[in-house]
Amino acid sequence: MFQVQLGMGSVSMASWDCLPDELLVEILSFLPTKQAASTSVLAKRWRTLFAVRQNLDFDDSDFLNPEEVGEDDMDEINESFRNFVDRTLALQGAQPINKLSLKCGEEPGEDHVDGWIINTLDRGVSELQLCLTFHMRTRLPSNLFVSKTLVKLILGKEFCIDCVPSDTFLPVLKIMFLHSVWFMGTEFSDVLLAGCPALEDLTIHHKYFFGTPEIISSKTLKRLSIISKCAEDVHLFEFISLDAPNLVDLFYADYARRKYHRCNLDSLVKATLDLHFLEPEECDEPFEPNVTVLMNGIRNVKKLQLTFSATEVISECCKGGLPVFKNLLELVFFGNKEKVWKELLPLVLKNSPNLKCLILSALYPCTYGHEFDGIPIPQTNKINFLGITCYQGTENELKHVSHFLLKMERLQLLQVHFSMTLVDSKRVQLTEDLLKLPRASSTLTMQFV
Repeated sequence: MFQVQLGMGSVSMASWDCLPDELLVEILSFLPTKQAASTSVLAKRWRTLFAVRQNLDFDDSDFLNPEEVGEDDMDEINESFRNFVDRTLALQGAQPINKLSLKCGEEPGEDHVDGWIINTLDRGVSELQLCLTFHMRTRLPSNLFVSKTLVKLILGKEFCIDCVPSDTFLPVLKIMFLHSVWFMGTEFSDVLLAGCPALEDLTIHHKYFFGTPEIISSKTLKRLSIISKCAEDVHLFEFISLDAPNLVDLFYADYARRKYHRCNLDSLVKATLDLHFLEPEECDEPFEPNVTVLMNGIRNVKKLQLTFSATEVISECCKGGLPVFKNLLELVFFGNKEKVWKELLPLVLKNSPNLKCLILSALYPCTYGHEFDGIPIPQTNKINFLGITCYQGTENELKHVSHFLLKMERLQLLQVHFSMTLVDSKRVQLTEDLLKLPRASSTLTMQFV
């Protein structure tokens, strides 16, 4: 009697055959395609079941075992992967497909890979994940850019698309994730984005790859993430323009650019800025970024998070001055430099008249030998929640907290997150010290985490 090994144990074929087709198909859907395909040899019925699988994943690394395979065997292994994909798609015929994940290098050849992509597009795929490490690839099948069923597209990595078809139209595409894909000229915004009338979520991940688009323009985008950490990008493309009037959520991690052109982000609700300076060794000549336009662009935000590096950049490079953040309700502010703490933070608080939630990290130490000088808190402040992270309980930190409690008359909750390095006995002592502090608010509650 055949035994099928699955999960923690084995089950006889007779037991499996008692299950209805719908349940078996559901079970097979949880297995990687390579494992699910192996069940087709058990019986004719299993081959039929595998053929109705609507989610496919192919990864050439599944066929590689560097510890056991020598270079002489690579051609045979690559051919095995190519044949496996061909057989699987042929077995399914014209069966509708929901999702395809394809990860492979150069070995299968562009024609083979393009054929696989076209096959799934013809079968109405709605989610397509392509991780193609073709360093010389410059085009993708034109069918990809006119799909009427594609809802989610993940594309990468480290290659350049030199031509996007002029008739590009992806009417139902809502999510696009680009991992190190460079589009020539303005084709990304002028052709690709223009042909995506339903796009809501865009991620551009170019952490160590040049080619971050200079212009991102879309009236439908609601969520945008830009992750770029390539110095060459900054030298080649000195400006960025963000024209997304309906954007709600922005995550922007990048070297600060020399200038920002139009930043139309009037509907923004949440923004996280992780800006960085170029390292001196990466600059052949003086590089002076200016983030004024960017900061003006996010002025309507309700939730704002600034990393340690972002606060340094803004304090030095917002040359036109900070705007008034009239809608800002929640601010996460990380800063441990003197200028950031003594100049930028008070200015942000002054320019945020409706701020209610303030979260701080790394309270700046007062200079040795100088009298403690707390940061100015606007008398009209409306802050009712104050969070302190990485609290170590130094004398300086205690003075800062005491200053806040006396100046924030509407404070309802102080939440202190102790440093992970503190032992329990130290936490108990610090808790007692904080509870003894005088406060301006009679309704204040303290929480210690």
